[in-house]
Amino acid sequence: MSGFLLLFLIIALAYFTILHFVFWGLKKLPIKEETTFPAVSIVIAAHNEAQRIVPTLKSLEALEYPRDKYEVIFVDDASSDETAGIIESYCRRHARWRLLRITRDGDFASGKKKALKSGIAQAEGEIIFTTDADCVVPPRWLRYMTAYFEDDVHMVLGYSPLKRFKGWLNTVLQFDNLFSAIVAAAPTAWGFPLTSVGRNLAYRKKTYHALGGFDALKNRRSGDDVYLTERFRKKSTGRIVFCPHPETFVETLPPQGFRAFWHQQIRKNSKTLRKGWATSFFSLFAFLIYAYLWLFPLFAPHYFLIWLGVIVLKLLLEFLILTVAARMFRRTFLIVYLPLFQLIYPLYITFFTVLGSLQLYQWKKDE
Repeated sequence: MSGFLLLFLIIALAYFTILHFVFWGLKKLPIKEETTFPAVSIVIAAHNEAQRIVPTLKSLEALEYPRDKYEVIFVDDASSDETAGIIESYCRRHARWRLLRITRDGDFASGKKKALKSGIAQAEGEIIFTTDADCVVPPRWLRYMTAYFEDDVHMVLGYSPLKRFKGWLNTVLQFDNLFSAIVAAAPTAWGFPLTSVGRNLAYRKKTYHALGGFDALKNRRSGDDVYLTERFRKKSTGRIVFCPHPETFVETLPPQGFRAFWHQQIRKNSKTLRKGWATSFFSLFAFLIYAYLWLFPLFAPHYFLIWLGVIVLKLLLEFLILTVAARMFRRTFLIVYLPLFQLIYPLYITFFTVLGSLQLYQWKKDE
């Protein structure tokens, strides 16, 4: 047996082991519904969201949770449009809704972190929930997310699907979002969360303060979700879990137009190699394994049939996992496209990760 073949078989075994853990990680995620209704503070930062925030406000009005057990704190992050006025009109209808206004003075690289910090400082609840000002939360969001806060749980990660529209760009984004959900859910099930989304995130306020809050992330250009989760994982003694309950999925709007899509993908993937060494090493290791699996025939063409058998098995196992995830996250319309994405997505993610590592993007307009 040649060295190339031995290395190929070892790498194939390592890759199949990863797939094994991903599959069973998804399968072991529990559905919980029993809650003790802890006190909750929902904190939402808003910057120039006048054109998008009304659906968010209406969805918050429809929450099914004891009214004396939750509050909603909006932080207007120096908006120059009618965002604050729209929020105020809704706050007047609800005794436990509040609006805070802040200015930008350069304290933080990201205005959103400063806005969230200000809101959390005023929060009375023991658990902080965050979402974005262009999201729609389901009625039982709080009820079922809080069910995952067992005594030793300090953070709960949620899923945030994209609103579905027609067109190939939306289909690409839908698959990318599904893949991100797998990367968030499966490792978390095994006790090693790699990523999260601030559009659907909850954590204990006392743990947030004990870890230094967003002050500890001042040097990060962003950090209200991924880097905060990483800090909880490294510094907290409590567990981080993932909530797969379909009635907690917080829908958000996808970027509008190709230019917004382009910069959003680069921004998102710019974090891949800027996390802790363990997460970055895992991402790089997984990429190298994947690349060698596909490039093996260039090194040892006489083992083509062995390579073909491994690749076919790989594609079948990946398809199985993606199908399980598509059903779990209510994205079954993607199943027909999965074989195509299995071939092109590795190139797609590599391309945007390289651009992201070079910081070749623009930040959100007006952010």
